Amino acid sequence: MVTRVFSALFPPSCLICGSQDDLLKGVCSLCRARIVPLPQPRCDRCGFPAGTPGLCMECQLHPPPFDMMVSAAVFDGLLKDMIHSFKYRKATVYKKFLAYLLFEALEPLELDCDILTFVPLHWTKTITRGYNQAALLAREVSHHMGIAVRYDVLRKTRMTASQVGLGAVERGRNIRGAFSVQGVEGRCVVVVDDVITTGQTAREISGALRQAGASVVVFASVGRMVS
Repeated sequence: MVTRVFSALFPPSCLICGSQDDLLKGVCSLCRARIVPLPQPRCDRCGFPAGTPGLCMECQLHPPPFDMMVSAAVFDGLLKDMIHSFKYRKATVYKKFLAYLLFEALEPLELDCDILTFVPLHWTKTITRGYNQAALLAREVSHHMGIAVRYDVLRKTRMTASQVGLGAVERGRNIRGAFSVQGVEGRCVVVVDDVITTGQTAREISGALRQAGASVVVFASVGRMVS
């Protein structure tokens, strides 16, 4: 009764623009239309818009340790603003919508995976920020996929410098050997992150999962930088 009265007095509105039209997880249809899907065709393995079907040249010459990289949309414009606010400005109100975008990208793949986890932060950064944005996304995605989130699979074992502003080579050096893995032998693992830029974090974590015996590794993000 109280909920119905509250909804009547204060109808839900878009988290972005305040509209009450056609809301999905708090975001209206006009704002959703501003989010750009990744262009097709994409590489079957790394998911980058390669321009031709199949494997891109980079994946043919240097096969990555993951089996598939999946992203929901281009990391630009409104989506970039939402992820930055979610990640750095405590705007956790966006988590349900961002996670649903990611679920929509994963659902058609019909993955038969039994471990859902996320990119870990060092414990000091988690305390400073107050939360791990990838963990919040994974928790929401788990409700849609019906797979429980595993918090004990990946751990960041040392502090690293921020990846922001670093090139691909510097990013790789920065996080090399920074993650430990347990409990994945013979298992299919989906790893959730907020955004993929150069893919170095995905490569490092996927490599650690492979070394620990994971049979299949799928790396999934909401946003993907394409330029």
